[in-house]
Amino acid sequence: MTLSNRSIVVFAFDGYQELEFWYPVLRAREEGAEVKVVGPGDGPCESHLGYPILGDTVPDEVVSEDVDALVVPGTVTGRPAASDEQVTLLRRLRAAEVPIFASGSGAHLVRELVLDVDPDRVAVDADALPSLFTRLRTELAG
Repeated sequence: MTLSNRSIVVFAFDGYQELEFWYPVLRAREEGAEVKVVGPGDGPCESHLGYPILGDTVPDEVVSEDVDALVVPGTVTGRPAASDEQVTLLRRLRAAEVPIFASGSGAHLVRELVLDVDPDRVAVDADALPSLFTRLRTELAG
């Protein structure tokens, strides 16, 4: 069971929690998925500890039909400050019935913007990330 030929979008936010961001990115890439990072703007954002990440695509370039899953990691400082473009993409992917997986405060953002999130697709903290990733793999790899 691998994620080859799957496309996963991962949001990046200022103040991102390192494990909540990097765990799904690295594990999905390790299993052969194409992972696109969508940041809040043109420049880099920094983790809670100051590690920069630069998005490799912008929300307008993401084609809903080509996305197999969206991952919304949390931040250490509360609800992630999503850009208007990230919010629009989140709602567009939700309308296209793309599975949304969230961790930590990222789940609060998803609930606020699209009103619901499958509890089986939420990791309450970094310790629950392996279970969340197993669920993602199971759903996508079939």
